[in-house]
Amino acid sequence: MQHQDLAAAEVQVERFMLNVALLRVLFTHAMLARPRLALGRLAALGPLLADPRHRAVQMFLDLGRSFPPEYPVIETVEETILDEHAFARMLDYGLIAPRLTALYEFSAASLDQPQLTSLLDDGVPAYAWPHKDRPLWYIGNTGPHLRAIARASGVRLLWEPSPLARSHRRPHR
Repeated sequence: MQHQDLAAAEVQVERFMLNVALLRVLFTHAMLARPRLALGRLAALGPLLADPRHRAVQMFLDLGRSFPPEYPVIETVEETILDEHAFARMLDYGLIAPRLTALYEFSAASLDQPQLTSLLDDGVPAYAWPHKDRPLWYIGNTGPHLRAIARASGVRLLWEPSPLARSHRRPHR
């Protein structure tokens, strides 16, 4: 929180990745501390998936599965999002996005960091992220697998499917 000015100086794609890293860390914490909040009907899996002694936790925190390995990132946010692996997209949009407000509220209370709730803009991650760029978050909300995992965990997707996804999809590298 005390370094938002440094984060704001980063390029857009880097700020996007900062937000993704933050929401995944908060989600992983909730899988241990409040599994029902993080995973709904799949709550019994939370402690196992978030246990750092097991490889599963790497799936949630490994941004290398989601974003380019080269830095600085030269792709746009749109390209980076659409190149994200299906599993990472399922995690971010199918499991975490429908729970963001509750997740940030829980994290603010449990970590005694009330300012965490200010890092959402009407349910959209907003750490060093201007309101005018809010629509970029919807780009990755594509594919039937997102709705399937959301339903399996007991929530509905709150974000509408992206109208840009099909027209901007690029072949996987």
